[in-house]
Amino acid sequence: MVGGLARFRRSEHMLLPASLGAVGCSVALPLVQVALAFGYYGSDLRTGLWSLAATTVYLPLHLRHVWYAAHGARPPFGRWTLAAMAVVILVATPLAGAMWVRTYTALIVSAMLVLPGPWSYVLYAAVVVAVAPVSHALGTPWNTAPWLVFSVLCGSMALLLLVWLPAALARLRTAREALAQQAVAQERSRIDAELRHTVGAALESIADRGHRLGGRLALGKTATEPGEPAELAEELTELSADSRRALAETRRSVRGYRQPSLRAELETTAALLSAAGIATRLDLPRSGMPGTIAQPSRTALRAAITRLLRNHAVRNCTITVTSLSGRVRLELRADEAAEIIEVAS
Repeated sequence: MVGGLARFRRSEHMLLPASLGAVGCSVALPLVQVALAFGYYGSDLRTGLWSLAATTVYLPLHLRHVWYAAHGARPPFGRWTLAAMAVVILVATPLAGAMWVRTYTALIVSAMLVLPGPWSYVLYAAVVVAVAPVSHALGTPWNTAPWLVFSVLCGSMALLLLVWLPAALARLRTAREALAQQAVAQERSRIDAELRHTVGAALESIADRGHRLGGRLALGKTATEPGEPAELAEELTELSADSRRALAETRRSVRGYRQPSLRAELETTAALLSAAGIATRLDLPRSGMPGTIAQPSRTALRAAITRLLRNHAVRNCTITVTSLSGRVRLELRADEAAEIIEVAS
């Protein structure tokens, strides 16, 4: 199933363009605001210069927040840089013209990206509510206030969507890598446990018996006890037979590792579906389940899981393994639909 995740790798190619798009829009809106500060009605060279100076100071901090958030991470010292950004924007409010309140868009976007949920929502609402009275205090008529509030709301929502898209892609990549590592760890644990209980136990027995035989030969008992050479020869013959059996078991185990484990495949499938928001339950028998799964059965299972992932209406899935008349089958029941897969090991 980890190999089947390669079908979703196309989303990774969108991560960098989406991040650059979010940063580009975050740069474009402040530049438009600076242009308005120079040329909007009631503005002059002084307001334009104040707007340009304040934008030069706060914009790098804002872009830093956007870049980290677009990659699914919170920026280091994000609260301090957010506080510095807020101070610059608020100090420049009475100096950069009546349209400067539109810069609050960048402030609330950074707050949503840096602060945890409850506090970011509170600050978002507080800033939006403050847009109308602040703009009126700067000389904007009350009939213009709704347009400014609407502008801040739409601008902030658009920027947040542009940032959250690459952030979702980054989280998807992280989840994919975690699933791959989990599958590798599970397979290594299975192989280690199987070797320890089969080949390991046989090798320990051979080593112990060989040590006892070596000790008896070193004490020279073969020269003092009649019949001892025959007994030693018999034990050596048994030791040789055990060694051959251990070698055969090792070869059998190595051949089995070329096929993936059915249990590991199903557990990885359940983890993938759960990561996609589908509540998944595994119903496995205590005995009678094959240790491996052949390539055709694995291909059919992956195809079924791909169909489930593409069906956004699916919310629950149950995977049941049953053994009927010596034949093992998988039943995937997603909501009301069910699909049967015959398992070949």
